[in-house]
Amino acid sequence: MNFDVVVVGSVHTDFVASAGRLPSKGETLPGHRFEVHPGGKGGNQAVAAAQAGAATALIARVGQDLFGRQLREGLNAKGVDTSHVSIDHQLPTGASTVLTGGDGDYASIIVPAAAGNLRAAELDVARDVIANCAVLLLQLEIPCERSAQAAAISRSSRAHRPPVVVLNIAPAREDNLVAAAFDGKVDVLVANAVEAGMLSQTLVSDAESATTAADQMRHHMNVDTVIVTLGGAGAVVCHPQGVWFHHAWPVEVVDTIGAGDAFVGALAAELARGLPLDAALPFASAAGALAVTRAGAYDALPAREAILDFLESATQADGDMLPGAITRPA
Repeated sequence: MNFDVVVVGSVHTDFVASAGRLPSKGETLPGHRFEVHPGGKGGNQAVAAAQAGAATALIARVGQDLFGRQLREGLNAKGVDTSHVSIDHQLPTGASTVLTGGDGDYASIIVPAAAGNLRAAELDVARDVIANCAVLLLQLEIPCERSAQAAAISRSSRAHRPPVVVLNIAPAREDNLVAAAFDGKVDVLVANAVEAGMLSQTLVSDAESATTAADQMRHHMNVDTVIVTLGGAGAVVCHPQGVWFHHAWPVEVVDTIGAGDAFVGALAAELARGLPLDAALPFASAAGALAVTRAGAYDALPAREAILDFLESATQADGDMLPGAITRPA
């Protein structure tokens, strides 16, 4: 089977503790909620793409334990093909401890375990799946060399239309290492403000600073298009035709966990449908906006119908720029 989107990445279990705010260094806070959710950028983005209507497969690794079984079942239930989610017989399923504050912001520590033990041979077995998809979606929660290997396989595709390679550069790594690993192998690079700031050595706080960071990353990483997401402030797109700014929709934030994954997965789904970037961006932004209005993990990632309904109902307010619109420099 040829898939619209193939994701190579991590899948693990999130242990989420919520309090009124995030603790300071060395501080212990009383919390009000503890939950266990499926997680991992690879798994989240695969579900987001599948929910957005794309035939999606995930290449990943889990442990031979209860969490691994639950993760595979959850992915299957959301329409993700798990034929290439392998089982590690030595390492447990990966885990992430997540702390969330009253403003919806969060911090986390990830222990990849089995997810980080994805083997080169497993990607070789999935070579045809990778080479014949429409969009290959990568992140950096697994070893950089595995994601780079997948990108290299996609570049060897003999398909009429080789895969579009999207790299969500999260978590941020030392930029020279990433630039060398992915040189010439990525079409679209996506980073949030923190990641863009780390990679460009620039404080990214608004559209202007995001544009500076995106331009630096585009040239240093040798990639055509760089997208810097700014949460509720929108997103900046830097590519050969210039710079775009995508205006975000104002929504009530419940939980920001998974919002970036919703954006990236939905973007991949639309690119897989053959849409140009400027047409795919509003859909992806709407997916990210809807994700923050819901608590949870996979269940917070919106279905295609919900995203389209959201886009249709978006209206101009008070004569301001229509939320979701794309503006270009004069």
